[in-house]
Amino acid sequence: MPSIALPGLGTGIDTQLLVQQLIAASSRQLNQLQARKSRWQQKQEAFSGVETRLETLRDAVEAIRYVADLRAYTATSNNAETLTVEVASGASEGAHTIVINQLAAAEREVHNGVAALDTLVGEGVFAYLYNGETRTVQTTAETTLEDLRDLINNDGGNPGVTASILEYDAGGSQVYHLVLGGDDTGSDYTVVIDDVQTTLDGTGGTVDLRQATFTETQSAQDAQLRVGNYPADPNWITRSTNTIDDILPGVTLSLHSTGTVRVSLTRDTEGLKEKITDFVDSYNAVVDYVQESVAYNQTTKTAGVLMGEYSTTHVRRELRLPLIEAALGFKDGSDAYTLAGQLGLSIDRNGTLEFDEETFDEALADDYLGLLALFGADRTGTSDSDNLKFYSAASLTEPGTYDVKATFAGGVLQSAQIKLASEDDTAWRAADVEDGVIIGAEGYPEYFLQITASYGGSGEVTAEVRVRQGFAGRLYDALDELLDATEGTIALVEDRCAGAIEAIDDNIERQQERLQRMEATLAAKFARLEQALTLLEAQRGALGMAGL
Repeated sequence: MPSIALPGLGTGIDTQLLVQQLIAASSRQLNQLQARKSRWQQKQEAFSGVETRLETLRDAVEAIRYVADLRAYTATSNNAETLTVEVASGASEGAHTIVINQLAAAEREVHNGVAALDTLVGEGVFAYLYNGETRTVQTTAETTLEDLRDLINNDGGNPGVTASILEYDAGGSQVYHLVLGGDDTGSDYTVVIDDVQTTLDGTGGTVDLRQATFTETQSAQDAQLRVGNYPADPNWITRSTNTIDDILPGVTLSLHSTGTVRVSLTRDTEGLKEKITDFVDSYNAVVDYVQESVAYNQTTKTAGVLMGEYSTTHVRRELRLPLIEAALGFKDGSDAYTLAGQLGLSIDRNGTLEFDEETFDEALADDYLGLLALFGADRTGTSDSDNLKFYSAASLTEPGTYDVKATFAGGVLQSAQIKLASEDDTAWRAADVEDGVIIGAEGYPEYFLQITASYGGSGEVTAEVRVRQGFAGRLYDALDELLDATEGTIALVEDRCAGAIEAIDDNIERQQERLQRMEATLAAKFARLEQALTLLEAQRGALGMAGL
């Protein structure tokens, strides 16, 4: 049973208050630990905010890191009733004349008809051929025309034929007509009644459902068209569908009727600007948030929660470098643009990214492909030698400029060496040689860089080979490293915060346990003091009554 504390009952001294005051005086270290924990939690929350904004920025950079995604076009048709057009990546600017001779169509077979929906078709077999497959439907003496329709449609092995019933009085008790329609367009998808297997032939009380009793009201046929007067008359490009996406790269044509149409593809510069604006806004959201987190507030005389954090300096540096340095593998005089600033993207003294649309428009007009390359070149390459030519680079090949030298004997490639142009002459590394191709060795920046080599004589041939990466790709790689779930800067900081908080929690627990023991000890001491004082007071009272 818990004890009942009655502090000061005998002496009038509030011993509980005294204990609380002594504990409060001894809680200074605990309070400091709790304050430290709060600061680490604020830092942890602040870095979580940085992480969220970096992820948003990475999504925005993803939209501009490849030329194929930037090279967007708008497509128009001068006669949308005849043809409509959609455009995706991979399209090219230009205009095309398209002549549509016929549309693709699905076959439609209509039966002569019967007098009523509940007309019994008779017991037997109805068989048809579609898409190279024959299907048979078994009927009974109770099967009506409606039942036959449902048997066809509900057949689990139906190869693609839809049955329906058309109501039209053709005279002679021919009112309800079974209609068989192919689900696919194209000349390969004909519907043929298999007269050999069909036993519903009009004998024995059955309805005649042989091929001769059906009328083809629409033939299975391919679409026919010419693009830019190709192919020459009398030939046509044929497709089994009216939605065609394999004639003009990146363009889908939807045919609606026959006729001649003019399709125009123009650069979607506004769409490109929207992507860049989204990127700029996302970039500045990171910069502003970090700046606010590290700044000193003169009004409140308080430092930002991330002030003094090296990690924030590292983040800002990694975001800034791709935008102020020449893009990797690009070279003045050889490439139209080498710096983001030449495209209207510049960083002011506060670290804010600005977008000058006028400069951008001028660059766009001067060299559209050069502009796209500076944004989104992805390990494209070039060489200054006709003997050693860039062939390809892999995702693991580091972008940059390489020095290459190859040794030939009698026109046969013998050996080759590679190094980064920024490295000194002690850094030359042997490359692999295979069938006249130089391949960068694994474990080095040039890994899987491939260079074709040809030389008619003997001796050494040298070349400068550049592997290009647009600044958006470089920035995306930097963001990927910052956000890596295990080794990234953000993850390491968050782990450090979590570790510090955990260590402080351990100290807080020990301090709380210490104070609890102290409180129990003080309470016991004051209880004994109370008891002693009460006893003394009782003794004094007794002596007083005895007249002593």
